[in-house]
Amino acid sequence: MKKLYVWLISFIAVFAVLITGIFIYIFPPATQNYLNKVNGYSFWLNDKDTMISQPQIGQFVQKFLSTPSTKQKKVAFLGFDAIRADALLNILKDENGANDLAQDKANSAFSLIKNNGYLYLAYAGGEKGTDTQQKTSTAPGWTALATGTWGNVNGVQQNGDYKNADIKTTILIACEQYNMRSLFTVAYRSHIDKAFNVDLEYAKENNLDMKIHYVDNDSQMQEYLLNCVEVNNELERDFIFAIYKDTDVIGHKFGFSNDSNEYVDTFMTADNMAYELIQAIYARPTYNDEDWLIVLAVDHGGLGLAHGGQTDEERTVFFASNKSF
Repeated sequence: MKKLYVWLISFIAVFAVLITGIFIYIFPPATQNYLNKVNGYSFWLNDKDTMISQPQIGQFVQKFLSTPSTKQKKVAFLGFDAIRADALLNILKDENGANDLAQDKANSAFSLIKNNGYLYLAYAGGEKGTDTQQKTSTAPGWTALATGTWGNVNGVQQNGDYKNADIKTTILIACEQYNMRSLFTVAYRSHIDKAFNVDLEYAKENNLDMKIHYVDNDSQMQEYLLNCVEVNNELERDFIFAIYKDTDVIGHKFGFSNDSNEYVDTFMTADNMAYELIQAIYARPTYNDEDWLIVLAVDHGGLGLAHGGQTDEERTVFFASNKSF
């Protein structure tokens, strides 16, 4: 009986250690100096004290749409799902020594826009400890970016929430107020249906040219998007809100970290795809007669195999634009 008791205690102890190890692997402790390290990179135009909130990015797009121009306005809002701010060390040279890149990577969307435009630190998750605080998850992040409001206003504070129909996305606003052919596309739909379909239903009821197009992966979306920026293509759009989603899928499998080759490779592939798309925009024969806003944005970061919390690794994001914020 005593041997059985000892065996049982030993089994419980080993099991507890195993479960603890698994938990720490999936949900590792946050790094206390993560934000300070990221803040020290040389390529930001702001710092941790002037970080831009996701709703401000959405408002930035809305302001562009409402500002008069002599040229035809176009928008390419390209989203990157679950990209940590320190992932940029894989493509952008840090003059302060955080990496050893000799120069920025070629064929990179972020390098292209940063060197010809603007790159800013930003944050997700709302204001901590207030009614704006929300999950650093897919639907809340993209809805904040698309509406210019936090979830306490737009209704989406976590995955699965329905968006408030009275708070319209820029995707809908573009076609309703500015007669633009608009598109939302992503390689994922379970969290997006509830957040964006209410706008699609409104568009259908009011005969507005807004589309939502779901694909299976980023490569499939890229093929579709290249048609959407081709002049006189039947799929051509004036306002594109597209999300490269594969990084989030890979992060949940292999970790949201520069130590994960799979995660880094997937991000760099998405970055290359966005570069190809931007080059296709530049090559449009009508480009010089158009006023393009190009935005590269992120919905949330990650920690371990997960996200949704309020750690700096999950909250700290960034965005780049060809126009000054």
